[in-house]
Amino acid sequence: MKKLNFILLSLIFVVDSANADNISSSELTGFIQATNSVDYLAKVKVIKVKVISQDDDLEKQVYFAEVLATYKGELNQNISYEMHVEPGEDVIFNSTPVYIALCKNSHGAYYWPGTGSEFRLSKEIDSWLADNSKIISQSDSAADWCK
Repeated sequence: MKKLNFILLSLIFVVDSANADNISSSELTGFIQATNSVDYLAKVKVIKVKVISQDDDLEKQVYFAEVLATYKGELNQNISYEMHVEPGEDVIFNSTPVYIALCKNSHGAYYWPGTGSEFRLSKEIDSWLADNSKIISQSDSAADWCK
C-alpha cells in the first residue's frame, strides 16, 4: 500500500511539473510575440502609480518605473507609461520586477498596448533573452500592437 501511495504521489508530481512547463512555454510564446510587436521592451520595477480622471469617460493610470534592463528601444534609467482604463478600475501596483512591452506614441510617450504586455520574471524568458538580446535590440519591427 505504501508503495502504491508513493507511485501515485510521484505521478502527481510529474503531471504538475509538466503543467508548469506548459505554462512557462505559453508565457514564453506570448513574450516572444510581444517582443516582435512593440517599440519598447524592458525589465522594470514600478515605483509609483498616478490616477488622472479624464473627460472621455476613462481614467489614465500613469506608471512610473525604474528600468533594470532595456532590451528594445531607448535606454532609460526611469520611465513612465500610460494605461487608459474604465473609471474606478483597480490600480495594479507591485514592486516586484516584471518585463513590460510598450508602445510609443507620436509625442514620444510610452503607453500600454493591452493585455499580454507584462510578464513575470522566469528562467525561460531570461534564457531566451540571453540567447536573443542582440537580435532584439537591433530589430526595427513594425510594432504591430502600436498601430
